[in-house]
Amino acid sequence: MKHYKVIKTDDFKKDFKKLDNSIQILILKYIKKLENSTDPKAYGKQLSGNLAGEYSFRVSDYRILAIIEDNEFKIYAIKIGHRSKVYDIQEIQYNLKK
Repeated sequence: MKHYKVIKTDDFKKDFKKLDNSIQILILKYIKKLENSTDPKAYGKQLSGNLAGEYSFRVSDYRILAIIEDNEFKIYAIKIGHRSKVYDIQEIQYNLKK
């Protein structure tokens, strides 16, 4: 069985750098777990509405928003942030248009 590769977007990297070191360590461990998985969808929650097609992965009080490409065995990590702010659709749409 093939494992997935996590691709971090520029926006993800920018958000990641703003986080505390302890949270960064937790997130890196979680990403490693996703990369070792043959079914990353089992760890996440499929989103609906304006974020349909994306998945949310819970790491403590933070969420990783990602798009999973099964045919390529890739996970595109597009956004990370505190659960109270990460789902702000206007900011996500703005960043995707760049």
